[in-house]
Amino acid sequence: MKFKDKILQLRDERKISQEELSEASGISVRTIQRIEKDQVNPRPFTTRKLLEALNVSLEEFNSDSPKNSKYHIEESTKLNRFIMSNFLVFLLPVIFLIFIVAIWKKGTWSNTSNLICKKVLSFQILWTILSVILMLLNPFFINLFGGQTVVGESLPIPILVYLGLSVIDVFIVLKIVKSLKHSSSEWTSVIPNLF
Repeated sequence: MKFKDKILQLRDERKISQEELSEASGISVRTIQRIEKDQVNPRPFTTRKLLEALNVSLEEFNSDSPKNSKYHIEESTKLNRFIMSNFLVFLLPVIFLIFIVAIWKKGTWSNTSNLICKKVLSFQILWTILSVILMLLNPFFINLFGGQTVVGESLPIPILVYLGLSVIDVFIVLKIVKSLKHSSSEWTSVIPNLF
């Protein structure tokens, strides 16, 4: 990367105007403009003053790896936090499942109600596992079917998949409760009893 590009990048990263850099370094605005347009090669004094004003050491400035600068380390940390926060979506079904188990354990149930609770919990465990697997496979399916990550203008496909799974979950839980209340095994026979 050329000197002018590095200076421009450092100035942009720190959101400093040419005038502000001029005031901080004591170098004229016109000289900074010439350096950034690659019209002149700065003298060592000018280079040292500009780097001091930008809080960058000469070694850091001369290294070809942009990962060494404080800005890039901060940016990388922010990006990692953002990416990791996307995995919180996997916690939603698990937190929901823990909440349901806590309610079930806390209450005293008749035999019929306890049977309904066990079937619903068994289904919820299976649904949680399935939904996490589908959410993990979501990027694979997105790439497989053309790489489109949104439907319409702004509805991301992972959210659409999660909402679809949630609607299916509510529908099946209601069917389980209905079939158990009417002593029918239509929906409950396919769900293994995990408790």
